[in-house]
Amino acid sequence: MLSTCGTGPASSAPSEDADTQYASLSLTEVTPSTVTGSTGNTVTVRGRVTNTFDRPIRDVIVRLQRSTAVSSPDVRTVLDADASVYDTAAPFTDVAKELRPHQSADFTVSAPLSNDGLRIDKAGVYPLLVNVNGTPDYGGQARIADSRTLLPVLSLPADKARAEQWTEPGSGSDADPLLGRDGSVAADDSLPAAFTFVWPLASPPQQAAGTLGGDTADMRLTSDAMAESLEPTGRLGQSLQALETVAGVTDGDPKNTSPDARVRSAICIAVDPDLLVTVQGMASGYVVSDNPSDPAASTRDGTGAAAAKSWLQRLTHVASSMCVTALPYAQAGLDSLHRIGNADLTDAAISGAYDTVDDILGVKTVRGLTLPAVGTLSDDARDLLTGLDGSGGAAVVSTSVDVGDRPRTGSSAVGRYVSGRIPLQTYDAGVSAALGAVGPNVTTPSFIPAWQRVDTSGESEVSRRQTAAASLALPMLDLPEPTTDPAARVTAVTGRSAFTMPPTYWSPTPADARSLLDTAGLLVASGAATAVPLTDVVTDLPNAHSRADLIAPGDVSEITSRGHPVAAKDLTDIQREVRLIDRLEDSFVNDHELPFSPTDYLDPLRLDILRAVSTPSSPDLRISRVERPQRLTAVDATLTRVQQSVSLLDPSGRYTLASERSPLLLVVRNDLALPIKVRLDITAPDEISVGDMGVVEIPAQGTRQLQLPTHASSSQPATVRIALVTSNDVPLSSPVDLSIYANAYGKPLFYITIAAGVILILLTARRLWHRFRGEPDPADEDRPEPDEHERELASAGYQQRRAAERVVADGAEREDPDPGERA
Repeated sequence: MLSTCGTGPASSAPSEDADTQYASLSLTEVTPSTVTGSTGNTVTVRGRVTNTFDRPIRDVIVRLQRSTAVSSPDVRTVLDADASVYDTAAPFTDVAKELRPHQSADFTVSAPLSNDGLRIDKAGVYPLLVNVNGTPDYGGQARIADSRTLLPVLSLPADKARAEQWTEPGSGSDADPLLGRDGSVAADDSLPAAFTFVWPLASPPQQAAGTLGGDTADMRLTSDAMAESLEPTGRLGQSLQALETVAGVTDGDPKNTSPDARVRSAICIAVDPDLLVTVQGMASGYVVSDNPSDPAASTRDGTGAAAAKSWLQRLTHVASSMCVTALPYAQAGLDSLHRIGNADLTDAAISGAYDTVDDILGVKTVRGLTLPAVGTLSDDARDLLTGLDGSGGAAVVSTSVDVGDRPRTGSSAVGRYVSGRIPLQTYDAGVSAALGAVGPNVTTPSFIPAWQRVDTSGESEVSRRQTAAASLALPMLDLPEPTTDPAARVTAVTGRSAFTMPPTYWSPTPADARSLLDTAGLLVASGAATAVPLTDVVTDLPNAHSRADLIAPGDVSEITSRGHPVAAKDLTDIQREVRLIDRLEDSFVNDHELPFSPTDYLDPLRLDILRAVSTPSSPDLRISRVERPQRLTAVDATLTRVQQSVSLLDPSGRYTLASERSPLLLVVRNDLALPIKVRLDITAPDEISVGDMGVVEIPAQGTRQLQLPTHASSSQPATVRIALVTSNDVPLSSPVDLSIYANAYGKPLFYITIAAGVILILLTARRLWHRFRGEPDPADEDRPEPDEHERELASAGYQQRRAAERVVADGAEREDPDPGERA
């Protein structure tokens, strides 16, 4: 039986490889998770193996194998290496005589740490392979399943074989200062690592773009996925429970006197302010849009208001007892912001992010260290941060800096450097990637090259949790090679850094948090690490003096390392929209008596643009390829609607002036929630002059009648075009064309009227002249003298004249009868 095989180097692979999926393997426990001098001399792994083949598998056995201690560069690749590199093996242990299809069997396998097992004799992080062999029906023996994880070794218990190697200090021979008389190996505390852990709490942007502020509309989300995420079983719900585990507030107030207090002081929550704004809005009620690119699309009620309210309250409680800092708003890409070149937008993304977190959580955030979501920094992004308020430095992944031949603090370039005028705090890429694999939602950072990407879909949560905890320990256990050159030792300023930051969208569970906390606690308690608060990191960062160049990590493409910055077409649209937002804001009336300010009203559109330039922290390009165009389209639609919401009411048809100087009456309507300052841009022919009224204010959601002074010099119809613009010349709505008719006949009519008046005056004066002299007017000489009857009528009243006229008319009828009577 193979189960009786002895220890020693692993034999060659069985005749069939695990490429054929015979079984699945899930680890349920690794004990101890970190080896110390007090954990015993045995490593025990428990798990379950399931037959996924269509035939029985017989003689199922399992054993533990290990590889050599890893360094930082291969902490990822070793998990995907061939099984042959795990060349130190313990004996096989029986699991089951036979596994039928879909049948499972639990197992426990143990191996000594000493020479008759895994042969570990010094501290480090060791790759561990759980190798399951069996004989499929109608086949030969094969490796039917395996699982890979890491085992951190901080110190070792007593061992007889190692005790024989002990040398009395001062005896003249080379003595191992860590080896005890009993063969135990102590933790190396000669050069403790500075341990700081930045705990990201973020989510991809969820707000649908195109909503104005000031509580004028319901918050719109692109989907209701956030409601599920905020539930206790969701990603954000689990992440918050993990933070509550770290803070010790699960059962009440924070336990500041707990053994974890020192480790907790080194952990700082890095919150995305966009997440807080979204959750706060959800707590007040929200809707879900059926079309995120159309602000006017139909919506349905969201279901996560209660979960959002509870989640935000719990986070506020946790934040009250922990260090808190801010991520860039919506993880806005620094290279995109550099290309856009708008100082206010950049300030909102970096400096304003801290203010938002402070306001919502009621804390005072740690400022001065920018945390790019992509983990890298380009020269353009560095220039953007230079001199920016609230950004005295940046944290980037160690593989994005080139330190040349300078001494390192271990096998990685983790430490503090300077590029240009920006100090850099680096963190290990492999450690970050391992932390991104914990929990139910595995995420791989975009700064991991393709050849270092490991498929962990087949690994259990316990396996991935063990790998993450061991990776966390790696920078603290990975000491530089001993040297007698004092210049090569790490200076007090730089320190041996164990600065750690998981991917932005990592998904830790409470069990993951407990494991990480326990591992860090052991290392700090042993003296292998020192807990350093983020505030101290920020304070000491300006003292960094080692120069480093900024590079793209490994074979990661330049565009990926820059966070997929905006393309030329999108850049043009964004710059136009940003300028339009700024100009519209200046056009609104800013009065303290108003319910909100113009900034409050239009800021959501600026934040929409920051969400549009959000950088994906993983290879998933949905944010840049799908959501970015949707958001820009929605912002453009809303800006167009704002412009069209202030309009001239078209009188339609012909407009007639009562006189040549009659005013032109117009009505301006404002459907917006704030008063706005406008003026009229008038185009008229020479025959009509329309006066300029200057800048006028139009009340919010109201109208105002305007009387334009007008002078028409012709009665000919004329067309006047009147356009409405803001006080700083932003076009509003469509121009109105008025057909104007004026009762004016120009200069000829004026001269004719004057001439007629003069003639009338002359004739009147002539008649009065003759009358005053008692002379008959020559104009009356051909007029016959009136008879007696006419004189009587001249002196009679009106009624008497009417009666006399009727008498005359009757007489005339009798004298001239109609033709019928004559017949």
